[in-house]
Parts: sequence; C-alpha cells; structure tokens
Amino acid sequence: MSDLELRNYFEFSEGDLAANRAGRFTAEQEARARLGDGFAKPFFFWGGVFLLLIAGYFTYTMLTESTNGSWKLVNSSALTTNVIGLIMLWGALGFLAFKAFRIAASSSKPEYFVQKAQGKVNFVKVEARVARASSNGPRYRTEEQYELRVGRTAFEDVDGELLNIIEEGDIYAFYFVKDTQDILSCEFISKGK
Repeated sequence: MSDLELRNYFEFSEGDLAANRAGRFTAEQEARARLGDGFAKPFFFWGGVFLLLIAGYFTYTMLTESTNGSWKLVNSSALTTNVIGLIMLWGALGFLAFKAFRIAASSSKPEYFVQKAQGKVNFVKVEARVARASSNGPRYRTEEQYELRVGRTAFEDVDGELLNIIEEGDIYAFYFVKDTQDILSCEFISKGK
C-alpha cells in the first residue's frame, strides 16, 4: 500500500486530505457532492406537469368521444364508462403528480458534512440483491459485493481492487460525506496488531 495508490484510487490530493482533516470540503469536492442537486427538483416538477397534461388530454378525449363532439349527450353508457375511467385516471396520475410536486417542493436537502471514521479496516463479503431492468419488469439476482468496515462505519459495495491496496487489520482514517457516505479521502495511521 502506498499513499499514491490511495490518492489515485479515491481521486484526492494532499490539499483535499488537509481540508478533510479540518472537517471541510475543497471547492472541487463540494461541487462533486452537490452534483445531483440541480437536476432532481426540476425533473420532478416538470414530471408532475407532464402527468397533469396527460390526464387533461385523456379527459378531453374521453368527453368529446362520449358527446360526439357536440357536447350533447349521445351515449349515456359511454359517458358512464368514461367517467369511471376518468376517476381512475385522475386518481392514479393525480397521486403521482402530487408526489412529484411534493418531492420538487421539499426543502429537505442532503446534509453535506465531512465525517471521519477511524479504526481497524475489515473487508466483509456480502450477498446483495441487485435489480436489473428487463422487458418483463425488474429482475433480481444475488451478487457478491465487498463492504469496507472502518471502526463502526460501513461503506457498502466497494471495488475488489481496494483489497489489493489496503491491508486488512491496519488502522486508517476515512473522510466521507455524511449522508451519502461517498469517500472523499483517507490516510494510513498505523499497522494493525
């Protein structure tokens, strides 16, 4: 294990490590941590608008079909069927649009703080159930992954290559983002006993 291998693997500099030791991000690390923030809220807002437009289009289509375009009742059974369909449509799409708007309007943002985990390093092989898309819906398969445990903190799904860089049992300090547990930097402290 060398410091250079760790820096290359986790993509951090000596300046990043010094800032993380002080409990701060560098400008580059903060930008990486907040990368997804600018995309999520507009996505959910416009997704909600899109769902409402779909519901409005189908409402117009069903009502004009029932009234034959003249807005005079032509077929009462078709109107009854369409009203039931509209209730189900607005119930489902309205619920989804409401949820999308709530997510877009939520003021809760992830907390981006630098956390430190220090202790003996252990790698644990775990079996995880992983979803993958298919034409028949999601399919699940069991996959072996490694979990990195440092003291009482666990980092899930670490690359097996890390086992060749860090010696199990040695003492390390890892600096990571509080909510996402993305590792920012790390440093060797001492050999394990």
